[in-house]
Order: sequence, then structure tokens, then C-alpha cells
Amino acid sequence: MPVHPLPLARRSAILVAAATLAALAPGTARADSPAPAPIKNEGAGWYLDSGGDTSSAKAPSYTTKYTGEPASAPGNLKWSYDASTKLIKNEANGWYLGSGGDSSSDKAPAYTTKYTGDPASAPPQLKWSYDASTKLVKNEGNGWYLGSSGDDYGKAPAYTTKYTGSPASAPAPLKWSISS
Repeated sequence: MPVHPLPLARRSAILVAAATLAALAPGTARADSPAPAPIKNEGAGWYLDSGGDTSSAKAPSYTTKYTGEPASAPGNLKWSYDASTKLIKNEANGWYLGSGGDSSSDKAPAYTTKYTGDPASAPPQLKWSYDASTKLVKNEGNGWYLGSSGDDYGKAPAYTTKYTGSPASAPAPLKWSISS
């Protein structure tokens, strides 16, 4: 007996509607959020790396010389930036980028941490603003900027610094490309 096309079309419509609702449900991927992608330093051309340490609640972040295709980058190099919460989250371990800066120095390590609270209530040291026109990533807690100390060894610490000059004149190690 032949199958009538209407039930098949109706089933397809139901599956499409269900998939759409599942994608937009709270706690799942949102249609308007960008896919995680590498964050590239404009100075050295290196990428922000989560460091991969899962043995502690806080691990140093690095910059690394990844030379492959950005879409094929490993999870430790993929980040998502949420402008509404100002959080930068690593794809590999779900950790957030933080600034370790204090008033006793001009430079401090950047780190990733296992913050599990509500994103809207995250502490200021985990919140960042990104200005695409100046390419600066500024920490909301201390006003310090994310930087890369890339050199010829393939991996170098990421840091935050008290840069106080004009944003338009910031040095290349403080400039980043974040996909939006």
C-alpha cells in the first residue's frame, strides 16, 4: 500500500519544529550566539590557549603558535565571548578567562577558572569588554588589558597589564581579534 505524502510532510514539520524549540530552549545553544572560535593576537599572530590544566580550579592561560585552519583548531584554542555577560569561555573545559592583576605590579598572569555560578553574577575579574575598533580586551574588574608575550618558543604566558595610553595607540601585543 503506498504511503500518502501528507503524513510524511506533517511528521517532517513536527520534527523541524521540535528541533527548533530544542535549540532555543534555555540552557542550550542559542541561534544568535557565535560558534566558539580562536582568539588571535594581532602582534604575534598567536592564539589564546586555555592551558589545559584541569587539576586545579585556576590555571594559567597562554598564547600559542597554532598554524592550522581556525575552524579545525583544538578546543583549548576555541573561545566564545558573550557581550551580554562579558564572559570569555573556553570550549575545551568550559572554564572562563580571568585577570589576576592587582595594584602591586604592572603585569599579571591571565588565567582560566572553573566558575560555575550564574553568568550574570560572575565576579568582575572574569568580565571583559571587547572593542572591535581598537581590538582591545579590557578586564572590568581592574581595567587591565589582555596581552600576549609571544616569542619563538611556540608557547608563552598570556597576561593582563595596566596600559594607560590611548586605546588607538596601544601596542600590538595588546590587540586581539575576537569573532562576533
